[in-house]
Amino acid sequence: MLESQKEATVAERILRSNSTSTGNWDWSRPPSGRALDELTELNNLITSVNISDCPDSWKFSLDASGIFTTSTMSNLINTLKFGANSRNLSITRNKYVPQKVFIFLWRVTQQKIPVRSELDKKGIDLDTILCPLCEHHIETTEHTLVNCQKVSPIWSQILDWWNQNSAFISNINEATITDQGFTYNSTGSSLWQATKWITCYIIWKHRNLKIFSGKIWNPAAIISEIQTQSFSWISNRSKKKNTNRVAPMASQPVILCIISLISHGCRLKCR
Repeated sequence: MLESQKEATVAERILRSNSTSTGNWDWSRPPSGRALDELTELNNLITSVNISDCPDSWKFSLDASGIFTTSTMSNLINTLKFGANSRNLSITRNKYVPQKVFIFLWRVTQQKIPVRSELDKKGIDLDTILCPLCEHHIETTEHTLVNCQKVSPIWSQILDWWNQNSAFISNINEATITDQGFTYNSTGSSLWQATKWITCYIIWKHRNLKIFSGKIWNPAAIISEIQTQSFSWISNRSKKKNTNRVAPMASQPVILCIISLISHGCRLKCR
């Protein structure tokens, strides 16, 4: 505010001589009070500053590249909050699913969905912390989405749908991040991950419908919805450049429709 030349550059105001920087100020009036204290602090700071001939630029000091990205900041926050080895750092955006599905899976990896065990940790008084689906085990994130005896058959059917009869989903990490050694091309891996995410999302949706709306748990209907939503969401988000055939799903009619849509650059809303 006291600078008389508002367009002055840093180079005009800081002079470098004998490895020492000094201020070359041009004030509209002499600094006083708090401004004088700030000027003294500024002079102390610039004493060791090395001014170059390069244009001024911003540098993100928390990353070696000097470039700010939201993913870098997110990883830094997660590292501080959950530790450097936190598995949730591995989850990245999948273009084949809606944002709401990605946000849900991010919350899953953060252990932030309101299963009964987590609500109990927060001191919320519940009648029971047993799984509302099987009523035999404590409801944790991993139990509800993967290991519950009411949920396991759904994953078996999804794996069978993908011609992976010898494989199985045993934990949250396998259901959200890893490919368990399956050999897909890049498009196939993305489609398989999208299918797993959609499966988790719809299982959670029907778990809530059972609790809050009294809806009967119907695995056949859930599997049908997973297939329908996979078709709808993936086909509407596919582009013509994705022309690779996904071998593990070659015998499945619904996914063949998706591959056909991808190869022709078409978009179709499933009713």
